Amino acid sequence: MSLTNGVQQNGLHQDGSSAYKIADSPLGTRRPLRVVCIGAGFSGLLMAIVFEEKMRNQNITFQIYESNNDLGGTWLVNRYPGCQCDIPAHNYAYSFEANPNWPNYYASSEQIFDYLKGVANKYNCGTYIKYQSTVKSANWNEASGKWELKVHDLERDTEFTDSPDILINAGGLLNNWKWPEIAGIETFQGKLMHSAHWDQEYDFNDKKVAVIGIGSSAIQILPQLATKAKNVTSFVRSKTWISPEGIVEPEKGDPKMDKNQYYDAEELKRFKEDPKYLQEHRRILADRRIRNFKSSMAGSEAQRNADAFYRKTMIERLGDTEKGKDIANWLLPDFPVGCRRVTPGPGFLESLVRDNVNTLWDNIHSITETGIKTKDGRDIEFDVICCATGFDTTFRPRFPVVGLNGIELAKKWAENEPECYFGTTIPDFPNYFTFIGPNSPISNGSLVQAIQMTGVYISQCIEKIQTQGIKSFAVNAKVTSEYNEHTQEYLKGTVWTAPCSSWYKRGTKDGRVVAIYAGSTYHFIESLRKPRWEDYDIEYFSKNRFAFLGNGFTQREARDETVADTQTLDFDEYWNLMVLPDIYG
Repeated sequence: MSLTNGVQQNGLHQDGSSAYKIADSPLGTRRPLRVVCIGAGFSGLLMAIVFEEKMRNQNITFQIYESNNDLGGTWLVNRYPGCQCDIPAHNYAYSFEANPNWPNYYASSEQIFDYLKGVANKYNCGTYIKYQSTVKSANWNEASGKWELKVHDLERDTEFTDSPDILINAGGLLNNWKWPEIAGIETFQGKLMHSAHWDQEYDFNDKKVAVIGIGSSAIQILPQLATKAKNVTSFVRSKTWISPEGIVEPEKGDPKMDKNQYYDAEELKRFKEDPKYLQEHRRILADRRIRNFKSSMAGSEAQRNADAFYRKTMIERLGDTEKGKDIANWLLPDFPVGCRRVTPGPGFLESLVRDNVNTLWDNIHSITETGIKTKDGRDIEFDVICCATGFDTTFRPRFPVVGLNGIELAKKWAENEPECYFGTTIPDFPNYFTFIGPNSPISNGSLVQAIQMTGVYISQCIEKIQTQGIKSFAVNAKVTSEYNEHTQEYLKGTVWTAPCSSWYKRGTKDGRVVAIYAGSTYHFIESLRKPRWEDYDIEYFSKNRFAFLGNGFTQREARDETVADTQTLDFDEYWNLMVLPDIYG
């Protein structure tokens, strides 16, 4: 038996005593931890609520860096006319924080922003947020087991550093808007706008307007401008489905609302006075959303019925004029409903057939100083060009994130398909968590419920890291590969793999679906409620992984407090102390 520094290879000193020493601390001792979160939208605020309500006074410092001057994320920056969420308002809110004041079945961007401000105030989220602070780089320090951040203070134009043990990226997917790649766009001398950078003071009255794009933003913008502008030209190059009303339409038996889907005053009064009544409405909407998700199964009866219904209503709304028939001819898709993001678009189809609206199909050659040059040789003058051309949906972070062995995440996901584990953790990036990463439940039910579960899951990981002496916590690469193999095989049976150009496939027609989860939102929740710790590569500070067991006592025993909770009145009460309750089984 060989000796090293007086210690035998089997871990014993020459005198037979163990080289390992017991820590004089009880089980569950929380080492000091710093956690940094990037972004103060729905995800970042959820994380702040988790810390305020459940992780305060637990030896953790928590900081959110937000590059904007206020919270809200996409609902702060998207203020174009007609901007609203296409999910029912009572389903697009934290499930634990109902809002009886939603006036409409669908909420506007301003209303969602106001809701988030109210929630942030209630849960003291502002305490954790440093605004106008942009993370410029993040590097994993393997020796210290910490992230090294460089942060730019935009207000003071200075740079500072931070060294958190855990880094959470809650920046979201739809936050990095981009101009379309059209030759000459920088030469235009008129007003140039983007849907995510809208000038709310600009007067569109009697203007000649171009709208580029046919995604959710363009579909909401065009009807608003058509009633003000002298004329509007819509430049389109993709077919799309326009739903009759919304993603989850109101049904018979819903609370009373008018033709514009504003709740009746008596209903609003009852929402405030009877929380159970409002809860029942919210639950019905949640179930309805999942029925809608089931129509995403390729070849299903629900999917065939959706195609037929959408086609019928779109043709009816476009009318039987020559203009309407011509638009229907190029607009109606040959791919199934849901392959591209479905948008309600109230008034959109009706606006296309207005006398002052013209639509050109795949007909932009370049942008000039005075307007747009078409592929067929025309020079059309415009006072303003509105680009509703979306965001960078590559999932690549906007700043360098460098993990183990110098691997940079943006480069990794540029050279390979973006993959992670339940949209949350990534191989080679220890102690790093994301909200709404690749293949998250963005069209699988309630996105906000998925955000909530992600926050709960991250908090469970943080507690494990803090209380079990963990230095490095990263999902295993082989596990992630197998998980993504399952995901892609599942998605083959859905409408999302049909041949259509979609941001679900990073703007490609036949590429890999990188934005959709393989199941419903509630499948996602159930899968994460009981973490699979065996899926992670874990490095401990101690060479003995059981060092966290400490001196043989629990926290309560160390404080001389009662440990008699398990003296219950019956078996069910005991069982519920030990086992998570079943929800979706």
